[in-house]
Amino acid sequence: MKLHRSPTPRNGDRRVSERRSPERAGPGRRRGERRKTTARAGLLMAVLSLLSGGRILLRPTVETSTDGFRLAPDVTEMKTDETDPSRFDAIIEEASALYGVNSALVKAVIQAESRFNPLAVSPVGARGLMQLMPVIAREYGALDPLDAKQNVFAGVKYLSNLLDRYNGNVSMALAGYNAGPTAVKRFRGIPPYRETRGYVRKIQNLIAEGVKSASAATATVAD
Repeated sequence: MKLHRSPTPRNGDRRVSERRSPERAGPGRRRGERRKTTARAGLLMAVLSLLSGGRILLRPTVETSTDGFRLAPDVTEMKTDETDPSRFDAIIEEASALYGVNSALVKAVIQAESRFNPLAVSPVGARGLMQLMPVIAREYGALDPLDAKQNVFAGVKYLSNLLDRYNGNVSMALAGYNAGPTAVKRFRGIPPYRETRGYVRKIQNLIAEGVKSASAATATVAD
């Protein structure tokens, strides 16, 4: 909320009024005013530090990332260990086992959707790791889609239902995840949308890269 205040006079007006002041400040007076200004600034910084839990907040609590996602309030600063995708492995494995979806597919979807940012919000309102739209989040039980566990469980359950709908066809399920089942039904296959087709290819490539990485790691251990 912005506080309305009377407009500050232009610099030219301020300079004129200062020149017309009947009393000029002497050296002693100027030093005293500087000490008062410094003291007031120090007190203000101390108060701000207490209000911010010991830190001075120098930037807003909501900002837009370079990926086009808006971060949720009060989470603009993330610790280094909080950006490690592997911290979601246990949640992904649990949800994948529960709903019968390959965990590599789930990880590829998360990478493509949010780059493992649990606080991502897209311009159209999709939220969290698996970028669930509000209606899907509610339908599949994610009351707080910015909660990583709720988001992953709801997203994997939705993905599982799409795989069942398309008889295990991963490409069709991914197209439904991106463009919606209605579009897939209308076009009787993957919709001719550049975004959707690029999305399906991207996830297929991510899965293939993951398989190659796993194979290379296994070969290294074997050697």
